[in-house]
Amino acid sequence: MHRNPLGDEFIFGMHITCKKQRRVGVMFWIIVIAIVVLVVLFKLGIFRKAGECKCCGKKLKGTEQMIFGFDKTRFILCKECAAKIHPQIADYAKKNWKYEDYTDYLAWEEETKEERAQFKATEQYGYASTLMIDSEHGLFTLGKGRVFKESEAGLIFRFADLVDWDLNFKAEKVKDGLLGIKVKGDEFAMIQLDRPNVLIEEILNYGASYPLRKKGILSSKYEYEFSGDFQEIMAAFSICEYIELAKQEGECDEEERDFDEIQKALALFMFDSMADATPDNLKKQRNALIKAFHPDFGEDNATYAAKINNAYELLSKLAVK
Repeated sequence: MHRNPLGDEFIFGMHITCKKQRRVGVMFWIIVIAIVVLVVLFKLGIFRKAGECKCCGKKLKGTEQMIFGFDKTRFILCKECAAKIHPQIADYAKKNWKYEDYTDYLAWEEETKEERAQFKATEQYGYASTLMIDSEHGLFTLGKGRVFKESEAGLIFRFADLVDWDLNFKAEKVKDGLLGIKVKGDEFAMIQLDRPNVLIEEILNYGASYPLRKKGILSSKYEYEFSGDFQEIMAAFSICEYIELAKQEGECDEEERDFDEIQKALALFMFDSMADATPDNLKKQRNALIKAFHPDFGEDNATYAAKINNAYELLSKLAVK
């Protein structure tokens, strides 16, 4: 018969230690589960005091409340009143809106309903999300879906309400190829509006690529240029913004608001968008174009000069000051 050289007391003590460890482990998981349950109940509003909807005055239990804003800007809506906010901007509204933003949104939606109902896309771009522009009515939408359906796509906005925007390319990696070096990344859109108070950010295209070119023969730095459909949607967005700005400032008549005419003028001056049409650039390009006249164009000097000057006057009224 073999005996434990450490004695029976050691074995008994080891059993007690194992039991204690098991108890500690069980207690730990009980505490974790309890905390998770409490957090979930707190999120659901079980412990929230009863309140009333800021909009309609309906009495609400804690679980029925939709919370908007934070600290001093915090307010409560019932689910029916909260549902009046378009799903695309609901998350932004919950985090950022004051009650005045909510009422202003409802007023804006009612005021612009008929105007926005005219929306018909004239240009569109994007795959992950789609930016659609209605240049005729000064409207645009940014959201999911390649074919516009109001219930599925983004909310329709007016260029007149635009505060800031950025269509850009976020470079991620450089790839060598047989035909040259390309940079890959995502094309995205950022749009900020005054009415409604909202900021929307969407990826338009994942994995886009652009060719890289050296800045100089001896330079080790590279640059890329936008091209194709993305460049066209940027130009269209830029033109629409400046048309609406000119309307608000009363600096252009009906003829000068024509989208196609502005595009033709930009093409004639070889500008990618209205962002290039600064007063200095316009003067330099007008002089260069008139000096570049050649009889092979099939037009006489006076006709060609008139076309350049008309385009110059049109772009000057919409130019970046």
